[in-house]
Amino acid sequence: MLAAYITTTGPATNLVIGEMATPTVGPHDVLVRVTCAAINPIDTYIRSGAMAQMIGSFPYIPGCDLAGEVTAVGSDCSQFQIGDRVWGSNQGLFGRQGTLAQLASVNEGWLYPIPAGVSDENACAAALVGITAQLGLFNHADIKSGDYLFINGGSGGVGLTAIQLAKHARAIVVATAGSEAKRQLCQQAGADLVLDY
Repeated sequence: MLAAYITTTGPATNLVIGEMATPTVGPHDVLVRVTCAAINPIDTYIRSGAMAQMIGSFPYIPGCDLAGEVTAVGSDCSQFQIGDRVWGSNQGLFGRQGTLAQLASVNEGWLYPIPAGVSDENACAAALVGITAQLGLFNHADIKSGDYLFINGGSGGVGLTAIQLAKHARAIVVATAGSEAKRQLCQQAGADLVLDY
């Protein structure tokens, strides 16, 4: 399979695109034909060496987020079948090979079905930012209808997702952004008030 990988940490020029062995599928793993992979800031930190402890071994394939189609399932898998469309996040962390490849072997617990009508690109793009916003707003801040929420830097992936989720929960959202175009993005996402930080 083709993959983007590194053999040592450093600048983006260290990324090599080449052939790598097809990943093995363990009993609880699902083999996914990757149709879309996203690059998040954490992926660049790991590749650069700033978070090299996340790398298990070289060559290392970066990438946390993916969307794709199940092509094989491990003997103890029960959640997915061949042909299912799935998305996932947190793949390229803690020694796991990442998603910048044609195929990825992923523990079924890290995968979720893509709802009908949602594109692979949208599922993949929303993965890590959606999880981060969801956990922050509802697991930690317990946002409810009528609550005020301040989002500093609302025009990034997590910020825009947090605005939308908070508005869905009927919170009152104040966000900041650094340019007129970014402030308009925040307003389009639903922010009640947007300030120039």
